[in-house]
Amino acid sequence: MANSELTAACERLIEECLDREDGPGRGELPVIMLFGPRGSGKTTLMKEVAENSATSFSLPFVHIDCAEHPDIKVGEITAQIARRVMGGRWRQFAPVKLPRVVLGNLALSLGPDLEREETEQKLYELIRGRRGIPDNAKTLQEIFNLLGGSLPVLPVAGPLIATLIDRVSRGRRLIDLLERKGMAWYRDRLGPGGLTDLARSGAVEDGSPAAARVICEALLEDLREGWSRKWRPRNCLVMLDNSDSPSGREFLRALVAAKAHRADTLGPAGRDPLLVVAASRSWQDLGHHWNRPGTPEPLAPGGTRHPHRVRQASYGDWLTNRAGGRHDRWWYPVLLPGLGRAEVARMREIGRGGPGRAHAGFAHALTGGHPLALTHLLEAMAAREREWQERERETGWTEQALRELPALDRAHPQHPFGDFPHDLEDLIACAAATDLADAEDAGLLSRRWRSAIDELGDHMWLLTGPPRDSAPVIHPWLRRLLLRELARRHGRDGPLWNTVHKRLEDLYTSREQVPRDRLSMVMHHRLARVDLEPAGHLRLAEVVALLDGRFNEIDMAEWIRQYNWITSAPNRLPVSAPLDDLYGRLIQEPPEEGRLAPDDRDDPYGRSALDRRAGTDRTTVVRSVVVDRWFLSDPGLDPLRCRRQGVADGLRLLSRYATSGRSVLVNEAHRYDREDDDE
Repeated sequence: MANSELTAACERLIEECLDREDGPGRGELPVIMLFGPRGSGKTTLMKEVAENSATSFSLPFVHIDCAEHPDIKVGEITAQIARRVMGGRWRQFAPVKLPRVVLGNLALSLGPDLEREETEQKLYELIRGRRGIPDNAKTLQEIFNLLGGSLPVLPVAGPLIATLIDRVSRGRRLIDLLERKGMAWYRDRLGPGGLTDLARSGAVEDGSPAAARVICEALLEDLREGWSRKWRPRNCLVMLDNSDSPSGREFLRALVAAKAHRADTLGPAGRDPLLVVAASRSWQDLGHHWNRPGTPEPLAPGGTRHPHRVRQASYGDWLTNRAGGRHDRWWYPVLLPGLGRAEVARMREIGRGGPGRAHAGFAHALTGGHPLALTHLLEAMAAREREWQERERETGWTEQALRELPALDRAHPQHPFGDFPHDLEDLIACAAATDLADAEDAGLLSRRWRSAIDELGDHMWLLTGPPRDSAPVIHPWLRRLLLRELARRHGRDGPLWNTVHKRLEDLYTSREQVPRDRLSMVMHHRLARVDLEPAGHLRLAEVVALLDGRFNEIDMAEWIRQYNWITSAPNRLPVSAPLDDLYGRLIQEPPEEGRLAPDDRDDPYGRSALDRRAGTDRTTVVRSVVVDRWFLSDPGLDPLRCRRQGVADGLRLLSRYATSGRSVLVNEAHRYDREDDDE
């Protein structure tokens, strides 16, 4: 389902660059890179922009899906652009002829094994119509057949090249344009060899980047000349979907190199009217100026920058923040954000016919706003509702029914695990770590030569963590899928979940320098290992003992921060068990000391398990707010946020035991009172 707000924001940015009258369209134009992970709606966005562009009679545009043609050459892409621009949809404006692009593609299609003189002779014969070529042979296919050659059939459109010369011109005008403008331009650009050198370099692997750059320069010069002849209100738009395919990467590199060369040699006179908008689900090499999402902010002002989201992007922002290098200055990376709660609520209303405010909040929290995950989840909810209607049941959504909604199937073509065929095992283990940099130190990675963090970042699944940490974090939806997979697996020492979190506990126990309080880091992972077994109850008691022991001993604002951090731990509690039953079993007092698990005999803060102040009123309240917020922090466990009021009430009760900082606890309780699903 499309995100109308995102489409509008993207079209605003594009329109700003296309406008040649009231906008900056007569200046230099960026290469806009729209980045987003798999399933973030890039293809849908590009199609909507293309459909809206098709309604305009003043906007020449080209929409190419590079994934459908991963091996298409740069010259073939320029030929497709030429065919579209030279089409008849814009007859109210001066016609655009692209002789340099046509002639360059013609040269690139000649046999590479010909001698220099023979290549030049064939090219001249082809253009001048010698060797018995009749005047009515106006298409490249006819000319090639008469010359005994064969026209390469392009994967984009079979008769593509065959129609280009027809659209340049006919008869003597054809020869004049191709020879006078085309041949002369290539001689000026490449020297006496001109097109013959282009043909030979295009067929050699080491020379193909140079040939690709030249054919892109030919495209830019043709467009500049065509737009300078008479008035045109808007620039030319090229949209490349899946530009991270080999063909897309090659074209973008060649285009940026061509723009850089023209800016160096021609200056402002070389400005072209071509705006390129490319969508990619993996990070591309944009130079050192732009930071890949998920990397820390630069320490020094004026250093590398993180891309803006599309709603904050603008032409002025690109001019202000672009790189200074001759090549890198053309890139403008823009991030496609997830859907907000308001957009999710509208999607829910369309699919259900009702407001569903609480359901929208649940769906947004569960998926992190990821469009594919949201679409799947809302479709599953709608299917369940239709099933109830067919059975003539008026049962509304219950907490348990929401918890048991199906997840995205691994066989789905857009499932994110498809991005990590070689690193999935490492990523599953890494998902337990809150700081991905610690995953390797904890021994969770099997391969040292290729970082799992780099794999996540390259596929746009990393986010920058809170300023306090500045550490990369996994996108919440992907992390949820990875944690779910981790909970299913078993190793030699038992459940893999317990093994991984225990290693992280040991890591932070042994460290003296950590971003947060060391024992809070330990207890975060200890709480993750809490289950319904006796050992799980004892782990919960350890967490409660730490927070209870620090109450009134440290600043209350710091106590709240530690409490929030610890209770944000993931869990693997059974989804099939009713939430009230889980809560009741965990809120009970811990079992006897004799059932203490072997790895929990030593208290990490120096006390034995028998020295806890269990059973006191304050300890009981601390235990309840720990369990309440632990449940509340996982929308898959508490989808309707039923434990929110429990946290607020528990914090108010704790304020009675506070010797200082009571207002901090009361204000924190008010925050849970004010939370609304529409925020």
